[in-house]
Amino acid sequence: MKLKELLTIMLAVLAVMLLACGGETDQEEPQETTDAEVQENTAETVAPETETEPVMTEEDKIAYVMENCICPQCPSWIPEASEKGEGGYCATGRSECIVDEAGCICPDCPVTEEMGLTWGYYCTRGSVQEMMDTAADTDESASE
Repeated sequence: MKLKELLTIMLAVLAVMLLACGGETDQEEPQETTDAEVQENTAETVAPETETEPVMTEEDKIAYVMENCICPQCPSWIPEASEKGEGGYCATGRSECIVDEAGCICPDCPVTEEMGLTWGYYCTRGSVQEMMDTAADTDESASE
């Protein structure tokens, strides 16, 4: 049984127990809860799993990346990139200024974890989309 299901059942049982014990003044014997009652109560207390988070637009993603990126802390970062307002290369693509790969902190960036990114050196190699396109092209030519 999954942990989420177990916790849901435990919460439902607890809720039933609280309802059975609380609020009534006469001392009735608590009734045993059947599995069917637990499932019924669980269905009432758990939000449907079909709810999804709103999808971010491309503009929202870029704004999030620019707000949370740590590009200026990178060893490959150069002052000219700052002067041009660059950063967030995983979303925006290659830098017009950075050409040398002097180290990469992309794996430590909160954007990497939040968006499930797997590459680095976006400043010199391109955005996530560009890297995916390159990887797909490489896979296609390898299979020919």
